[in-house]
Amino acid sequence: MAKEVPLVMNGAAGSERKRTLAPAIKLGPTSLRVLGIASAASLLLFYLAQTTQSATKSYELQTLGQRQNELIEETDRLELEAQRLQSLGAIQSGMGESLQKDYELAKELKTVE
Repeated sequence: MAKEVPLVMNGAAGSERKRTLAPAIKLGPTSLRVLGIASAASLLLFYLAQTTQSATKSYELQTLGQRQNELIEETDRLELEAQRLQSLGAIQSGMGESLQKDYELAKELKTVE
C-alpha cells in the first residue's frame, strides 16, 4: 500500500493547496550519469586501497626476508668464530702440556756480547 505524502504550497492569496507526491522515484539521464560516475569512483577507490595494501604487505614481507637472511649469515659467522676460538684454546692447552713436559724453566739467562 503506497503512502501519500502531502505537500503544502502557499498560494498568492494566502490560501493553502495540498498536493501529494508520487511514491515512485524517476531517474533521468543526468542522475543516471552521476550515479554511474559515483559507482565507478567508489570501485576505483576500493581497487586502489586493495592494491596499496597488497604492495605494503609485499614490501614488509621482503624486508623481513632480508632481515632473516642477515640473521642466518650472522649466526653462521658467529658459530664459525666460536669454533675457531675453541680450537685455538685446545691447541694452546695441548701445547702447554707438551711444553711443560719437554722443557724446563730457565733459572739464569746467559747473554752473548
